[in-house]
Amino acid sequence: MMPMPTLFRLKNPALLIALAAVYPLAAHAAGAAKVDFAHGSVTAVGAAGAARPLQRGGEIVSGEAVVTGDGGRAQLRFTDGGMVSLQPSSEFKVDDYRFSSAAGGEEKGFFSLLKGGLRAITGLVGKGNKSAYKVTTSVATIGIRGTEFTLAYSGADSVAVWTGEGAIEVCNNAGCTTVPAGASALVSGPNSEVKRSEAKPRMDPPPPTLSVLPVFSSTDVFAGDFVPTSPMPTMGSATYATIVSQASGSSQLNSASLSVNFGSLAFSTSLSGTVGAQTFSVSGSGSIAGNTLPETSLSGSGSFCSCTCGGSVAGTFYGAAAERVGLSYSVDNATVSPTATASGSALLTR
Repeated sequence: MMPMPTLFRLKNPALLIALAAVYPLAAHAAGAAKVDFAHGSVTAVGAAGAARPLQRGGEIVSGEAVVTGDGGRAQLRFTDGGMVSLQPSSEFKVDDYRFSSAAGGEEKGFFSLLKGGLRAITGLVGKGNKSAYKVTTSVATIGIRGTEFTLAYSGADSVAVWTGEGAIEVCNNAGCTTVPAGASALVSGPNSEVKRSEAKPRMDPPPPTLSVLPVFSSTDVFAGDFVPTSPMPTMGSATYATIVSQASGSSQLNSASLSVNFGSLAFSTSLSGTVGAQTFSVSGSGSIAGNTLPETSLSGSGSFCSCTCGGSVAGTFYGAAAERVGLSYSVDNATVSPTATASGSALLTR
């Protein structure tokens, strides 16, 4: 008799509806997910074994695996609004993913974590049919919907899980254990008793905390694990203006202001700085998408602009209270040749 796989079931889920509301819902034929962030070695491996490097904006289709190398990290955003953030030295496969904005009952999200660890927030797949979503490991099958969870191998034959939102029920041949929000459990095998644990699943350490980095690059702003430990605020507003640290590609950011209304998910931003001895000043506005600021158009003026500057800004909020935000910006004057460009990144606090 084959041992029954360990099963994690969600209780009292907390679905992040805002993710699905902001992001367009695409059919699975258009791809399963896109890469929000990629840092270090991140590759996609197809069913035939062919590998290709992944960068921000890259697409993942059903049947492909995402592999992160030593120090590599990636965040995937699925078309149903779900997110998966992969730790270094991980292998995560999209076994069978199907989603359409039209209700048809064919939605599914079947995945495998072959090694390493992940943190995830589920989307619309599995909302109405919990059996439509599962993550398989060598010793456990995780069935869950509408919550945040962390899953990691803690050895060759064991996995650990931590619940961020809602509650999950861990079941195997030894019985069932409910793991509420903020609690952890260890599963040593399909026939072993599920044990509550005081420690979260073991993860490789992220890069140094951005708030104490004296200098970092544009890629470092988006490095690490960006699935929030709790949802973004649903009301109130905040202004971020203090530049804690920054790195410049070809410019110096002298001042920045980012104002956010969490209730309406709207934000506005203005940046000013120098390129050599020349100045620029740009501004723009947009909408929060989950825990991030999507690339937003900026326009303005400056002495290095013969007419007007154009560019973009993107960023990610940090902390449960969204007390800081990492920005990456690019501003250029396309009316001159060669194009004058200001680019860099900065960490702002309230």
